[in-house]
Amino acid sequence: MKSSRTAYSYMPSKTISPKVFLGVLLVSFLMQINEGLCFAKDLVQARKLLLTGKLEEAKDEYQELLKDPKTAHAATIGLSKISEAQGDLNASLKIISDLKNPSADVLGRKAEIQFLMGLWNDAEASAANALLQSPDHLQSRWVKARILWAGGDIPKALSEFQWFVKSYSDKLETPNAYKKPEDLLIIAQASLENARWYALGDELETILNDLLKDTLKIDPDFWPAEALAGKILLEKHNRPEALAAFSKVLAINPEAPEALVGKGEAAIQKMEYQEAESFAQRALKSHPNNPDALILLSEISLAESNSTKAREQLALARKARPRDEKILGRLAALAWLDGKTAELQNLEKEALSFDKKPALFYLEMGELLSSRRRFPEAELRLKQAIELRPNLPEPLISLAMLSLQMGREAEARTLLEKGLKADPFHVQTANSLKVLKHLDKYETLKTEHFIFKFDASQDKALVTYMSFFMEEIFAQLNARFRFSPKEPILVEVFSNHEMFSGRTVGVPDLHTIGACTGKVITMVSPQSKTMNKPFNWARVMRHELTHIFNLEQSQFMVPHWLTEGLAVSLEGYPRSDSWNKELKQRIQSNNLYNLSNINLGFQRPRSPIDWQMAYCQSLLYVEYLQKTHGDEASRNMLESFAKGNGTDLALEQVTKSNTANFEKGYLAYIKEITAKTLISDKPKLRSVEELRKAIEGDETDAEAQGELALLLINRDRAEARKLAEAALSNKPGQPRASLVLAKLAKLAGDTKKEQTLLEDSVKINPDADILFLLGRIFYDAGEFPKATETLQSGMALDPDNPRWLEQLARVFAQTDNKPMQIEVLQKLSRLDPDDLEKRKRLLKLLLQNNQKTEALIAAREVLEIDVSFKEAQDLLLEHLQALGKNDELLKLKQAFNPSR
Repeated sequence: MKSSRTAYSYMPSKTISPKVFLGVLLVSFLMQINEGLCFAKDLVQARKLLLTGKLEEAKDEYQELLKDPKTAHAATIGLSKISEAQGDLNASLKIISDLKNPSADVLGRKAEIQFLMGLWNDAEASAANALLQSPDHLQSRWVKARILWAGGDIPKALSEFQWFVKSYSDKLETPNAYKKPEDLLIIAQASLENARWYALGDELETILNDLLKDTLKIDPDFWPAEALAGKILLEKHNRPEALAAFSKVLAINPEAPEALVGKGEAAIQKMEYQEAESFAQRALKSHPNNPDALILLSEISLAESNSTKAREQLALARKARPRDEKILGRLAALAWLDGKTAELQNLEKEALSFDKKPALFYLEMGELLSSRRRFPEAELRLKQAIELRPNLPEPLISLAMLSLQMGREAEARTLLEKGLKADPFHVQTANSLKVLKHLDKYETLKTEHFIFKFDASQDKALVTYMSFFMEEIFAQLNARFRFSPKEPILVEVFSNHEMFSGRTVGVPDLHTIGACTGKVITMVSPQSKTMNKPFNWARVMRHELTHIFNLEQSQFMVPHWLTEGLAVSLEGYPRSDSWNKELKQRIQSNNLYNLSNINLGFQRPRSPIDWQMAYCQSLLYVEYLQKTHGDEASRNMLESFAKGNGTDLALEQVTKSNTANFEKGYLAYIKEITAKTLISDKPKLRSVEELRKAIEGDETDAEAQGELALLLINRDRAEARKLAEAALSNKPGQPRASLVLAKLAKLAGDTKKEQTLLEDSVKINPDADILFLLGRIFYDAGEFPKATETLQSGMALDPDNPRWLEQLARVFAQTDNKPMQIEVLQKLSRLDPDDLEKRKRLLKLLLQNNQKTEALIAAREVLEIDVSFKEAQDLLLEHLQALGKNDELLKLKQAFNPSR
């Protein structure tokens, strides 16, 4: 500074005029301004590159800016953020620490990194040094507040949060108002914590609709504001708006981990695990070791029942954020599930070492245990979280949801009301309260083992009949498993699907009609106007009640495959033709599930048929287990799981063998039962070009000629005819060629020739499709004996396909052959549990034929879909009167027809 003053003292010499001197000063001043503007422009450009995810380009820009002292501090902060984005906090801290004479901004950034790394004492020191330079430095005060909050010093933390709120309010609409997006984001986060604790619903609205939106107006590229909005909305289960916010983030920065993880968490809310994993892996690809992405992957692993993998993923996340209670709480839950008491105690001790009130630790532990249906321990941990930080809404809401699963609705209502007061934007809470208020209008019916709630104006008859039905099924399951649930089972029948979905999962888009939450059965009424078609409510109830028994008998530790297999087997209906065909195809392609991966079929199916096959194979595992080791084997498995044993040990105890031998026997069993299942052995259809090439290579290839003729019949009938005739010349009876010529004959009005071509074809080469078409031709012509014979021949080739029975039912109806109609309708009813009309027809035929015993069975099957059908009601009441069951008779009479 002294040399500068000396130089200036010589400038106004006699040789330089005052005007020249002033001109020099002005030029120098303007150059400095221009230089400053250039630097500012370069910083803006570098920041934009960083925000838009162009990290390497941003790095180049910041390294250039690092060379100049005027921009070195801002460049250092930028470079540290790049290293953090690349998953290397150690490098990020080193970049910041290497800068000499750091500014308050650099020290604040250093404090932030140290806080994330769990170096809280160092973070406090860095923040304190920053505050010495600038007492109101926002980032440093925010780190200080976060340390106080995370450490359990709630009064001091709240005081700090309120400082941010007051500072923002005081400066609003003044020249000193906060304008930097980073500052506004910090204020929004502090305001959010303050609003959560003091249940300031209006404040949450202000944060979302004013503060964060204002931040984006100042800088549309500042996606962290949009990401925070998305996170808040997702926490409230406002999935559509959360996803919209995350999409906006990704439009700015396609690899922003906060948005990718947010979308993954939204996918998990709908059990779309494959999509969730895709988002998590994307986040990790661009941001290695991102803790939130690893936590997301651990949730997916747990859904797959792979706790070992989940533990490894959480351990990696813990390395990145060693004092994150979300991670520690989940590890503690896994330790409890694995019976690792010492590990659990160490994790709990660790959380308490830095947080006097580790509510988040117990919240995460409780929620994970609740998701694994360990309800008593989950309840204990959630209550610990509430006791430590009673004003937080999340533990209250989680405990309320657990209470709903347990059927304790009065308790749940109190908790939900508190939770909604604390967090009025929480959609799941608001929906659950709406459902409970809806249930207030319902009537209650109590039996020995059940409590039914229902809309009496719509479902009085249904639930009255259901109450007797459920007690019968309860007795059957009690005998089957030698076990009874200890408490009455709550069954709620909802008048519309929205309320059913809201009661079951808290949101209105559950794509099913019945559910078991562990202690409660919920179902939408089959008489609801929201249902498109009737369904077999009795089948649903058998399935869900089986889950109630299995879950409680196994202490909620039964694997998914076993309880689903038992539930499907006890529905009482055979496997469908589509299941059998798909099963055989998977056997041939070696694409079956096994016990190590079958749960993936429920949690992460690659397609709808994968999901169906998980149920099918689970059923077959149960069938094989019981076939080889007796009906008591499944009960013994449940009791083994109740002791904490895994599948391998349970199988070893029950079958006296190992899992490998069990799997080998199972495979042989399903090959045996599908041996007669007919699946197409025809080659995959080829393109026109492929077929032409095949025919050019071999003019006697009848299969290619017939296949091409079928493809061309709607494009070029002349060529199709020519190809079909050539195919039949090369191979008489070729099915596709015969079908083409038959279709052409029909189009020409020559039905006799159509019939002759098909008859000639099946004489030479019996084909199920040709036989079915021929059977329909005979039916349309009124040649019913021929139709019967042809359809029965086809059914012998393809016995599992219901199309033969469907057509035979029409034939026997036309010939008024009641015994055969009855036989066919009984078989068809077994194949489609939800077909009401066939059951009604069957009942009427049985009554006409005076087959009272069979008619009573049919009447019950009708009532299991539609309790309002009078003929079925009358037959049941007559039967009850004959048996002298006067109590049931009177109650059902009043329910079926109150005027009787």
